[in-house]
Amino acid sequence: MNYPISSIHLGLKEHLVTSLKIRRFEQKDTADAVKMANDFAYFDGPLTEEDLKITQAFPEGFIIAEENGEMLGLAYSYFRDVPEAVLKTWGVSKVATIELLVVDPKYGKQGVGTLLLERLIEILKQSGADLIGLTCPVQAEGAKHLYEKAGFEVSAYHMRMKVK
Repeated sequence: MNYPISSIHLGLKEHLVTSLKIRRFEQKDTADAVKMANDFAYFDGPLTEEDLKITQAFPEGFIIAEENGEMLGLAYSYFRDVPEAVLKTWGVSKVATIELLVVDPKYGKQGVGTLLLERLIEILKQSGADLIGLTCPVQAEGAKHLYEKAGFEVSAYHMRMKVK
């Protein structure tokens, strides 16, 4: 699916996105996807090719944003096994998790993340999700804004404390 992006120069961007293709992840993308995630996403440790195996359970939920063959961003999601009692409490029947959404900062503030998120939500809805969750690191203010703009709301706080 191709998504045209405005060719209006945004700020002082060195790399202006003018056309964008959102497509399904392919095995040939693995090394670039791992590099992009490790270079630009917030993790407690490095992402490995092994970590991407979770995407095999729902390959439709692993998408790439590219322009002229260059990966600009990626996103992946999966469906969670949630106990029936919890689903009933939440008033839903099928829960999806967005595990990762990352865009190369060279292409930030040009709609790449928004298009990835919109497409991923569309895929998850078409696959039966009626609740989508995600975790957003505190330091990822831009991502938090993106998710809130899309309609996500804070439902919990994940906290930790080092003990000696």
